[in-house]
Amino acid sequence: MAFACRPSDELILVVGTHFTHRHPFTPFDEAPPREADSFVAMPIPEAILPQVVGENFRHRLGTFALDLSDWLPKDSETSLTIDLKRKLLKSRRPEVVAVLPGGEQCAEEAAQLVGRWAGVDIKSSGIEALVEASLLVADDLAVLQPVKQSGGDEQLLLTSAVVCCPSRWVLAEKMGRDMMQVHAPVAKYAEHLGAAVDNYFQRIAVDKPVWRSNWIIQDHPALFQPRIPASPLVDNPNDLWIRMERQTLRRLPRTGGVLFTIRGFQQPLPEYLARSKTIAQNIRTLLERLPADVAQYKSVLHYLPQIVPWINQYC
Repeated sequence: MAFACRPSDELILVVGTHFTHRHPFTPFDEAPPREADSFVAMPIPEAILPQVVGENFRHRLGTFALDLSDWLPKDSETSLTIDLKRKLLKSRRPEVVAVLPGGEQCAEEAAQLVGRWAGVDIKSSGIEALVEASLLVADDLAVLQPVKQSGGDEQLLLTSAVVCCPSRWVLAEKMGRDMMQVHAPVAKYAEHLGAAVDNYFQRIAVDKPVWRSNWIIQDHPALFQPRIPASPLVDNPNDLWIRMERQTLRRLPRTGGVLFTIRGFQQPLPEYLARSKTIAQNIRTLLERLPADVAQYKSVLHYLPQIVPWINQYC
């Protein structure tokens, strides 16, 4: 269905469950405030922009050593992201907070780690500590906990999280799963990375935190966007957005868990491509190499026939 949700100079529609708007800090199924009409996205940080590696498409873990002085940096969109978190925690907490029985200790240790970094004494305990810590930074916080399996081995499972910026995935569906299971919907993930990722997580050392990034092109800018739209939302590549995530991994020294942080950024695709010819050429090459199933997962398959020739104007 589609209908106007409020009078404005810019018509805002709801299509299925998605309101079409241009404000990353408004949930996907809500209309933004009037002041959002003047929003201008911050350029995605240069350090995390996608690069062309190799001759063919392949999922890569692509981790780099993390400088802890730059662990969870602030920027011009930090306060907007925290405001979004505060709103979601108040009105939609079951969608953004989850903990499994036994996950409280790891959640609390992760929260204390974030609190110490931010220079704040975390007052709460258990999952409430993780909620408190999540409002100190723009990043989402997910905690993997070592859990004994029936065969006696330990496996890192997602047992607590505060995730306010999901990119078309539902937090509740990921709880209690290892990284292989969490990423099961990702086309070619098992083929390219498989159990190697779970093994990598097991080997992360306390004194060797890492970071990585990934990218996706979407037809809606909302950072809180757990649902996949039923059909394409735009008609023109000019209305697409590029979404990037900066992710970090830190071993928790006391419980042996791993804190996985996720910071999402959204920028209108035309603005992103206009930054430089190299940036535009990299995205064009990456899109040209995408297998159809991966393009479908990245929400761009429908747009590929239009988008690749359209990008040429920026190259």
